[in-house]
Amino acid sequence: MSEPQVRSTLGTRWRTSGAPLPTVPVRPLASRVSSTASRLVGALLAVAIFTNALTAQIRGRAPESAGTSRWWFSGGAAATTSLTDINDGASRSVWRFGSDPLWQMRGSLERTSDDFTSLGIAVAYGRVDLTVTPQPGTVAQPAATPLPASCTFGCPAQAQMWSLMGQFRSGGGTGFHTLFEATGGVTGFRDMRTRDSLSLAIGKPSGTMDLSGAIGAGFGYPISRGLVIALVQDFGMGFHSKADLPSGTSRTWRIRTTRASLRFSF
Repeated sequence: MSEPQVRSTLGTRWRTSGAPLPTVPVRPLASRVSSTASRLVGALLAVAIFTNALTAQIRGRAPESAGTSRWWFSGGAAATTSLTDINDGASRSVWRFGSDPLWQMRGSLERTSDDFTSLGIAVAYGRVDLTVTPQPGTVAQPAATPLPASCTFGCPAQAQMWSLMGQFRSGGGTGFHTLFEATGGVTGFRDMRTRDSLSLAIGKPSGTMDLSGAIGAGFGYPISRGLVIALVQDFGMGFHSKADLPSGTSRTWRIRTTRASLRFSF
């Protein structure tokens, strides 16, 4: 037979003595919630720190930003592969530039507004060859600046061709990338002379200045963080002076240019 179980009479004696039962202290609800929230925030911070450290170990350091307040200078060469005839009313002549490339030096100074956009100015200059011929259908009134006698039936000539443009540029990246450019300003032709031993002046001594603009697209490749090589094809249009032009004669001209440049940041 099993031994009789001994039953505790502690509760009975306590109630008999009239003493209150012992109570377990209970923490206020707000305190418990605050403690739980603190532990949760601490856990989340620990997870975030651990994840960030793990990502850095796997991927290495994140690449630095290119910055949003950098200056860029570009320099290179531009080859005009197509420039349509220009009708000049002052000399009553037509300037024909032919199909050979017209070479210019070109440079620009730009400031970036973000990693892919910049605004600046661009200048170009070069001596170009052309052929000057009398304008057909001109009136009997003499020209303001008559052609030399050697150009009565056309003559080879040479002129300084320059441009000053405002430039907008969009595009970029850490590798091979596309880019877009838009320019607007003036193109000038000055010091035009016959291409012979006499080197006689043609047209106005101060030359002409035409409103012009172009849009272009191309490619770029960064050789290093602050050095980019770019190749761009431009398509543009200009407006020559319409003074003394015969009725119905066009004053507009079109141009296509291919240019290569190196861009430096500083």
